Amino acid sequence: MRPKEPVRQHTSVRTADLDRARDAVGRIFTPHRLKLVGRTTPLDARLDAASFGSVTTGRLRYGADVHLLNLEALSTYHVNIPIAGQTESRSGAASVVSTPERAAVFVPDLPGEIRWRADCTQLCVKFDREALELELEALLGRPMAKPIKFAVSMDLTTSASQSWLAAVTLLEREYRRADSVVLQAPAATHFEHLLLTGFLLAHSHNYSETLANARPRAQPRAIKQAIDLIESEPGAPLTVSDLARQVGISVRALQEGFKEYVGVPPMTYLREVRLTRAHDELRDAEPGAVAVAEVASRWGFTHLGRFGVAYRRKFGVAPSRTMRDGRIS
Repeated sequence: MRPKEPVRQHTSVRTADLDRARDAVGRIFTPHRLKLVGRTTPLDARLDAASFGSVTTGRLRYGADVHLLNLEALSTYHVNIPIAGQTESRSGAASVVSTPERAAVFVPDLPGEIRWRADCTQLCVKFDREALELELEALLGRPMAKPIKFAVSMDLTTSASQSWLAAVTLLEREYRRADSVVLQAPAATHFEHLLLTGFLLAHSHNYSETLANARPRAQPRAIKQAIDLIESEPGAPLTVSDLARQVGISVRALQEGFKEYVGVPPMTYLREVRLTRAHDELRDAEPGAVAVAEVASRWGFTHLGRFGVAYRRKFGVAPSRTMRDGRIS
């Protein structure tokens, strides 16, 4: 993951203007439509937020009954944690009533909707999609075989979620202090990864059991050699037969070894490494300095269309979007 500026200047907004509230929250979290609901108290929107690398956290209230609606699918992960009051939230077709004991979780590729009560104040956490998924792969020690699927509600009464929430609360309190250590790069980076890892360990998803049962396992020498070959030259025209021959075992033994010790077939592992390397190059390239097709070819992708599909599935955006946005994110 490319190092980012650890902490951006935190944003603090208080307004009775609906458009200003919508624009401020949309800029920090995600664009949306905002409207007052029924006869309600006057709007008194208050937002206080800051970003730590790939994680944004903040405190938000409206002081009135409001309806928030994302007309397009989200591109990031969000967790909304009521401190007081409640909301009725929807992520795609799934809904949840969130309270101080239950948070609402929103995921990429689905629209979101919130009916926010006047008495509700929430801690809001946003994770960049790429960062959270790469964090999961680091915990697994291998590429994800399937997209991550989170439950839409998070039980905040468990020991694990209480620990994660304590970190969120500490960070949210500390970034408002000008002399806080969390504003310094080493501490900010630590908190960024603490919130990413903590959420993956505290909240239910389709990899939770794998993480809970993970045990350090020594990989057979031949499998480690094959992984080292892939990591050292992922752009080389490798096949399963090439790898098996170079590490001195049969194709079947290689495939079975990867299945048992890595969790994915060798060619899947190779593809994921290639996608990550291509992503890193596109993200760090100067605008106009390189073509997507050139990068794809350099990392072993001979079919540009299939590269684009695989890239979008892994990172949630087209390769050209990464190249256009990477230098300013």
